Amino acid sequence: MSYGLRTEITLTRDGRELIDETDLRTLQAVRSKSITGAATDLGVSRRTVLRRLRTISVRTGAAVYENGRLTATGSELIEQMERRQRLLEGQMEHLWRKPTLTCDGLVIRDGMLLLVRRGRDPFKGHHALPGGIVEYGETTEDCVVREVKEETGLDTEVVRLIGIFSDPARDPRGHFITLLYELSEKGGVIAGGDDAESAGFYPLDKLPLLAFDHSVLVRKALGGGPGHSI
Repeated sequence: MSYGLRTEITLTRDGRELIDETDLRTLQAVRSKSITGAATDLGVSRRTVLRRLRTISVRTGAAVYENGRLTATGSELIEQMERRQRLLEGQMEHLWRKPTLTCDGLVIRDGMLLLVRRGRDPFKGHHALPGGIVEYGETTEDCVVREVKEETGLDTEVVRLIGIFSDPARDPRGHFITLLYELSEKGGVIAGGDDAESAGFYPLDKLPLLAFDHSVLVRKALGGGPGHSI
């Protein structure tokens, strides 16, 4: 069993309800068709369509359908409702389209870099720095330590923030901003977990092809410019 949440838009005037989304669909249906045609499109009886139109007329205080067509009042209700729907959709898109904040950890042991082999798309099967999304109420420092532990089994602590990487095109899933931290080991046993198929250390001079822009992150950490070989 799955649950969802659905909201219904209602057009009001001076605090009084005029039409809801069912009423809007009824008005839209009779705008270009007969009552019978509208009833067929809506999957209801002709009587139901007429009853809805009468109810809307009572709420608005003016006829919305006369002589086989919508009145100016009916057309105005459609225009006002559709315009507010478009505005709401635009606001919701703006509200939820925000960059996602992530953290990645850089752990170096004896000239070797800690990497994970990704178990999920994007870049499934490719190597990457361990890391993940910051949870609500979590500091970025706590996030990177937690993610490294979950993906590699190692306990670490933050040494320093290396840099922030915010290119909107760096992740094919969308706009992901990552904070890259240098970490030092504190213990644990290395083993792949969570999103990682495996984890291990790789020589800095023979690193495999890295997912996302992680080669850029590593070059930054090692102090190399765009031409620095890894």
